[in-house]
Amino acid sequence: MTGALTVRELRGRTELALTPPLARAVWGEDDGPEDPVLLQVVQRVGGLVAGAVDPQGQVWAYLVGLPTARADTQHSHRLGVHPAVRRQGLGERLKRFQQAWCLEREITRVTWTFDPLLLANAHLNIHRLGAVAVAYLPNYYGEMGGINAGVPSDRFEVVWPLGGAQVHAPWPTGAAVDPLADDLPVDLPGALAVRVPRDYYRLLREDPALALEWRQRSAPLFSRLFQAGHTLVDVDLSRGQYLFRREAAC
Repeated sequence: MTGALTVRELRGRTELALTPPLARAVWGEDDGPEDPVLLQVVQRVGGLVAGAVDPQGQVWAYLVGLPTARADTQHSHRLGVHPAVRRQGLGERLKRFQQAWCLEREITRVTWTFDPLLLANAHLNIHRLGAVAVAYLPNYYGEMGGINAGVPSDRFEVVWPLGGAQVHAPWPTGAAVDPLADDLPVDLPGALAVRVPRDYYRLLREDPALALEWRQRSAPLFSRLFQAGHTLVDVDLSRGQYLFRREAAC
């Protein structure tokens, strides 16, 4: 189906008005989608509202990028893909469209946040796109509804340098750190692999208590890593692990 979808800027109130029902399909009925009029203003003041649109005009995925205080930086606020067309590369297509759109306007960095326990999102953001997670933001959005209900809204903050070459760092030898273990390392080495859940949203649906434990136990470890100067530089989807290295952030 995605072959028939065109990724482009959304046009006018009619197309922008298709984003609230899409947001509810992605994040749940309790999610608070953006007002289409506000999205029109975002476009007017230099932001980006893009979507994946089929020949009939239906929007199946969308992205919202906001201007920032830095002329060279855009903040990516939303990226959502309808459940019916997931796992077909639409998220990456939208991000690559954003990359080209920004570079045409001399915007060389994009920032955003994502849930630190969403492995697939991390793999796209860090491994495929080449962004780097540079900070841990505890309960960043406060209490949330929809598919995010029931756990603190902790987030990684990432920076995506748009013009640089992507380089994957070597992984350390030895076992990955398990945030649920009782014997977490006292001293943090320069490179550390950390285990994360394979499917956190499924865990949140099927075992909310364990999902909450993952959040509560991983938060101190992630916070320590960033405070010690580490950044999240790579993700191994097959192993379900993150790679943290102590190196300069973007």
